[in-house]
Amino acid sequence: MNYEKRLIPTVEIWPNTGQINGLPANPRFIRDERCDALFKSIQDDPEMLDLRECIVFPYADAFVAIAGNMRLAQTINVINMDIVSFCELMATKKQEQKDKGLNYDAWFKAITDLRTSKSIPCKVLPANTPIDKLKAIVIKDNIGFGQDNWDLLNQDWDITELEDFGMITMDFATAAEDEQKDFESSLPEEDQVDLSPSAPPIELKIVFDDLQVYDSVKLEIEELLKGYPGANLKL
Repeated sequence: MNYEKRLIPTVEIWPNTGQINGLPANPRFIRDERCDALFKSIQDDPEMLDLRECIVFPYADAFVAIAGNMRLAQTINVINMDIVSFCELMATKKQEQKDKGLNYDAWFKAITDLRTSKSIPCKVLPANTPIDKLKAIVIKDNIGFGQDNWDLLNQDWDITELEDFGMITMDFATAAEDEQKDFESSLPEEDQVDLSPSAPPIELKIVFDDLQVYDSVKLEIEELLKGYPGANLKL
């Protein structure tokens, strides 16, 4: 598909509210805590706007955001930060960038360019793009096809850092169980394990010949089972 990449003033881009005939309004919404996370993400890494442009469509001598409506809204909020808030942000980032060995000057240039230009990088679709294609872009842009590997995230990443990036983390004690449920639900019906109350309970029997080992393992199992509602230890 042909498109033009342009830096467009945010005042020339409308959110998709259904104003284009045949194209429903953007079905995506964002909760307060996710708004805050997206706002912080743009503050922290404004240069990423160049890597993930908004997708817009020409409309009435302006543009409508086809993909990136939430990103557009929070970019406008970053642009419109009052001077006191921006000075506080600069002070925080200067220390933070120093602590992490990052380039504060590069960050400062990116955030200043954004606030000065009051514009956002966009990919402009051709005016003759079919409505069905626009509808496909709206929906597909909002679909998360992949799943997170929580074992690798827990093993290789710092959870505090992930949350700082804006990622919603989860209780790793239940992550494996959730992934197992997702896997079983994807199986053909005849291969799925019936975990309903009517299914017979599944038991695990462990035999010990050392009382001290028994007492130690018993305590560890009791602690482990706190993360698995419905599992019971029978002695």
